[in-house]
Amino acid sequence: MIRIELSAPALASARFGLSPLMEIGTVLNQWQARRGARWARSALDTVVRLDLRLLAGFLEHRGYVPDFLNPLPAGYDADVQAELHAVATAAPEQVAAEVAGWARGRLRPAPRPRRVLDALERGEDRFAQQVADELDRFHADFLSPRWPAVHRRLEADVDRRARVAAREGLGAVLGGLDAATTWRDGALQVDRPFDREVRENTGLLLLPSTLAGHVGVGVDPLGVRPVHLVYPATTADHDLAGVLGSTRDALLRDLTAPRTTTELARRHHLAPSTVSYHLSRLHRAGMVTRTRSGTVVRYRRA
Repeated sequence: MIRIELSAPALASARFGLSPLMEIGTVLNQWQARRGARWARSALDTVVRLDLRLLAGFLEHRGYVPDFLNPLPAGYDADVQAELHAVATAAPEQVAAEVAGWARGRLRPAPRPRRVLDALERGEDRFAQQVADELDRFHADFLSPRWPAVHRRLEADVDRRARVAAREGLGAVLGGLDAATTWRDGALQVDRPFDREVRENTGLLLLPSTLAGHVGVGVDPLGVRPVHLVYPATTADHDLAGVLGSTRDALLRDLTAPRTTTELARRHHLAPSTVSYHLSRLHRAGMVTRTRSGTVVRYRRA
């Protein structure tokens, strides 16, 4: 469980933001877990077709994306060119430290990410510029044609949650970001299969994403950037995610092949108990089937 205590100043400065690069960061962060999704296949095709070697390296080696690739929007609606400039001009020491941390912090054993580390050895300034150039090309091909529709959905989500905040308070918004978040005793709790306590004094930034399958928590160990939450955007229409909730929708979409509770927990960064609860509800509704082999139970979309 991640528990984030928010001071009064942090709550007072809580705000929403829309960010094209954060949406691309969601692609890089969640591609492995959701690579069966149509957008994930399209993203990989774009990376391969345009020969974006550093982005390919980040996709190949599962883990968080270095923070400098996702500069937090200074205002509500970020300008992509300003974001790309921030990436290209990131401080060399920040680039070196975050890429090294990314290489150490991957979530599964894998060969060293030579493609990324070799590029870094040619200099941090050159590395940052190359990443910015690749992000620019990926944005132009993958996200820019979709951005008007994506932007409308993000704004609709913010408008809906602003109405919830006006009627029920900010705690209702924070506790309703997805099935894994709750607001309790003055703290935001995010259900994850590990424990962490965070005390935040500088602010809170909420970033909706049309591609996120679960809430992602960004915490700056130096305390310079505010805590930011990338969460699944929803709309008021009656699409599947709106009916089921984003977590059950993501699990259901991932069950085109049989998977165990443990596999799903790992792939979606959820506690096994949380996955088990949602699977039981989906099974009761007839939306998934389950088969047993010895002590192993596998679920599949019906």
